[in-house]
Amino acid sequence: MTGERSQPPTISVVTPTYQRVATLPRLYDSLLRQTFEGFEWVVVDDGSDDGTGDLIARWAREAPFAIDYSWQPNGGKHVAVNRGVERARGELCAVMDSDDWYAPEALERMASHWRAIPAARREEFANVEGLCVDPGGAVIGDRFPEDVIDSTTFEIEVVHGVEGDKIGMYRRDVLRAYPFPEDLGWHVTPALVWNRIAARYRSRFVNEAWAYKEYLDEGLSGRETELRLRYAAAQLIYWKEFAGMPRPMPLRARLRAHANYVRYSLWEGLSLSRQLRRSPDWRWTVTAFPIGMMLHVRDRVQAKSALEAA
Repeated sequence: MTGERSQPPTISVVTPTYQRVATLPRLYDSLLRQTFEGFEWVVVDDGSDDGTGDLIARWAREAPFAIDYSWQPNGGKHVAVNRGVERARGELCAVMDSDDWYAPEALERMASHWRAIPAARREEFANVEGLCVDPGGAVIGDRFPEDVIDSTTFEIEVVHGVEGDKIGMYRRDVLRAYPFPEDLGWHVTPALVWNRIAARYRSRFVNEAWAYKEYLDEGLSGRETELRLRYAAAQLIYWKEFAGMPRPMPLRARLRAHANYVRYSLWEGLSLSRQLRRSPDWRWTVTAFPIGMMLHVRDRVQAKSALEAA
């Protein structure tokens, strides 16, 4: 199902969705209010049976922007994002969850900050990122250390200590070059891909609020602990790559990375000898092993308690 697609857009808003017919209108309304016109909306339905397709079909007939809708069997948000990026036609892709929504000037400000990067240096950059706020307008997590700062997603978190969800857009060609792994189960942490991109590209971070985020109990954020343990293979790869990141990091962050490498290696049944052979740095893994073991034991206790409470 596709709306008018004659003129390639500058931005493709890519939305993976599953059973979100109740929240999608809020996002759609925010797209209608955008002050930027050169965009399309690419919606990948990850197996919904709640009438999402009918709703999008109606919008596709009336929207002033192109809407591309596709349905797939439920394979996980990361798979839906990959399919959306493949279908996108824009130079830039803004991945937007189906239960969040944009500020009216969001896409215009994203495009403006992207264009502000000198053309000769743009190949060095993968994305621009701004802030998320809650429905009441309070910033989620931390602001960036400067109003506009060029860094990487890795450094902004590990070196500058900035936490909390952020929102922005990536170059489409970069997202296509770094797709989410689809062989690691139903859930893959987005940070796995963002860190891979950060090993090669820089990012521009901006202290402007571009999106509203509401955390739903049944959403992925509310199930974070359960999903981390159920899909430990993805977590293991993430922490192994994090520990071996070719960028400076504080000693505490390196210890934490190796401790989590041990933690999820144990969930995957890897012996200490196999952990050491695969480790980015076996000396750090040995140092972090007791901490990783304690984290693993805590996980098992929490998982058992959750099972008994269910």
